[in-house]
Amino acid sequence: MSDKPTPLRLEIDADKIAWLIFDAPDSQVNLLNLQVMRHLDRCLAELEWRVATGHPIALVIWSGKPDTFIAGADVNEIAEIEDEEDGRRKSAMGQRIFNRLGRLGIPKIAAIRGTCLGGGTELALACDWRLASDAPATMIGLPEIKLGLIPGFGGSVRLPRLVGIQRALSMILTGRSLSAANAYRYGLVDQLFDDAGFRGSVTQVAMDAVLGRVERVLPHATARDRFLEDTRLGRRLLFRSARKRVRSASGTRYPAALKAIDVIKESLDLPIDEALAVEAEALGEVATTNVCRNLVRLFRGRRAANRTLAPEIAAQQREVKKVAVLGAGVMGGGIAELAAAHDIPVILKDIDREALDVGLRRASELLQKAGKRGIIAPEEVGLKFALVHGTLSYERLGDVDVVIEAVVERLRVKQQVLRDVEAELPPHAVFATNTSSLSVTELGRVAARPDRVVGLHFFNPVDRMPLVEIIRGESSSDAALATVVRLARRLGKTPVLVADRPGFIVNRLLAPYLNEVGFLLNDGADVARIDRTLKEFGLPMGPCRLLDEVGFDVAAHVAKEMARAFGDRMRPSAALETLTDLGRLGKKNDRGFYTYSDREERVDREVRRAFASGGGGVRPEDIIDRCLLISVNEAMYALEEGVVAGPGDIDLAMVLGTGFPPFRGGPLAWAESRGARSVCDRLLELQERHGDRFAPAPGLERLADANGSFTSDALRRDPGARGEARRQRRER
Repeated sequence: MSDKPTPLRLEIDADKIAWLIFDAPDSQVNLLNLQVMRHLDRCLAELEWRVATGHPIALVIWSGKPDTFIAGADVNEIAEIEDEEDGRRKSAMGQRIFNRLGRLGIPKIAAIRGTCLGGGTELALACDWRLASDAPATMIGLPEIKLGLIPGFGGSVRLPRLVGIQRALSMILTGRSLSAANAYRYGLVDQLFDDAGFRGSVTQVAMDAVLGRVERVLPHATARDRFLEDTRLGRRLLFRSARKRVRSASGTRYPAALKAIDVIKESLDLPIDEALAVEAEALGEVATTNVCRNLVRLFRGRRAANRTLAPEIAAQQREVKKVAVLGAGVMGGGIAELAAAHDIPVILKDIDREALDVGLRRASELLQKAGKRGIIAPEEVGLKFALVHGTLSYERLGDVDVVIEAVVERLRVKQQVLRDVEAELPPHAVFATNTSSLSVTELGRVAARPDRVVGLHFFNPVDRMPLVEIIRGESSSDAALATVVRLARRLGKTPVLVADRPGFIVNRLLAPYLNEVGFLLNDGADVARIDRTLKEFGLPMGPCRLLDEVGFDVAAHVAKEMARAFGDRMRPSAALETLTDLGRLGKKNDRGFYTYSDREERVDREVRRAFASGGGGVRPEDIIDRCLLISVNEAMYALEEGVVAGPGDIDLAMVLGTGFPPFRGGPLAWAESRGARSVCDRLLELQERHGDRFAPAPGLERLADANGSFTSDALRRDPGARGEARRQRRER
């Protein structure tokens, strides 16, 4: 018999209770991959034989991981589903194994402590009883919809039969997880126990279940609930309302949501085996859509971003016990709140008392909002705000681990702040600039310890935007980089490592996109039509509306800087200059493309007159291609320069940092759906009609000639490698 560790093991205790323990070796979490499912099948076969002999008398599903029950299926295997039949077959395989568990002739108890997601929840649904620990890590959910899938191991069938149609639709269509307490209120969990004595409580329930002493307490159902759940008319209204909500939120862009509604409706009154066949067929259909493939790729990219550093670099990270934020503006106040929300003491420093008070007030308001939304327990809001300390001096910075600078976007100002603060910091402290465009290398030239200077670019609003760009300057050390990556993860952000090039990656790709708006306006396009076209494409707001938010003065300044760095292909259009000459700055002075003084936003008449836009001069497909293909083209330049590690980082950054529609997978995934040759030819056509800013990048031309892929690993580079090489040469 092999001594090799296995992902699950079967133990039978002195009370004749069988414990099926999931404990994947060399992993922090348990996942349901093909190997684990086959092993589970063998364990169930052994249990069937043992039950037939009267031993054991009950089964408990347990996890050997302290904070994870089962975290779901292996996403890598989802990505490998070849076609509809392959998806249906894999779904049916999981259903068969969970049915085998469900039909085992003894009480079956899922003892849930820690994360229980996807297939883990479906396994628990196949048991007779679900018990949960009240540990904070215990979260239960079916997040498949976020990957463009439906629960396919029985969850779409069993959940509505257990908790009712309304609660099942809420869980499946949102993909949100429930705390242990909320899962108990939903009726998903039968009993909730104190974490300290959880195993003993589970053992007692198992013994009681054998003797028939455990009763299920169902959630209270109102007369309205009974009408909606139990009558034909009520169900028709319920499903119609669910479809309406899905279509209102996303149209038909995410087909899995509508498919989940169909499966629940069609399978609700069928025998279990027929119902599961409906689910398996539907899983095969959605698992092979481009939407699913794009969402799975983004999920894998996000997970990879959280492991962005090589092990030898990650080993140099330092725990961040205290931070300081310099500058109490919108960004500074938001960063301070974020640190406090994650239990990190933070000093918020400004040179002006009034500005400091505004920043502290913003941090407090954001924490209160998080309390109202249930992100933070309401009773913890005051305790977390107490972690934020305001100051007008550098005197209290002697024990901070990271300083995040968020002052005005001017190099000389930031350099002076760096000089001033560095003398007050401990030698190990990292100085992280929140710059959105300035060179980290240039900033660090004035530092006494340039190896401790890095970029840490948050996006506004800080509390909601999940991305941070981490920028390595020429002198930035591995230890400094590893420390801010660790901090970003602790703050709940997804870090993307970016080389120190103008605009980094998000603003570099946004610049030509926003710049093209001016050229479109001068060619007769209408403001409302531009925005409507790109919102229909899937963006959260159109580029004109985004420019109003950014501010015309800021956008014009960035455009000039980008033109200085990249030449004619980033030459600014005259439109923003025209608008600023009219005294228009955007939303900040209520004079942008739109008017904001009335309740209804509408295009300002003065803007219409300034561009004499009739609205019929540019086709919607031209608006999309001119705004987005120019951004794709710039991405190819950035990849060639090694600004990011590869195309996956570009797509992830643009989805998380700008709201590029996830169902399209990011700009390069969208370009991939059109093909490299098609994109190259279209850019050549636009170049002929509108100028050399559309000239295909050399890397794109090579890709088209080779019939290559925009998402290929062959395009991967090492971000910051050139800067690191220059630093090493300088040290030699």
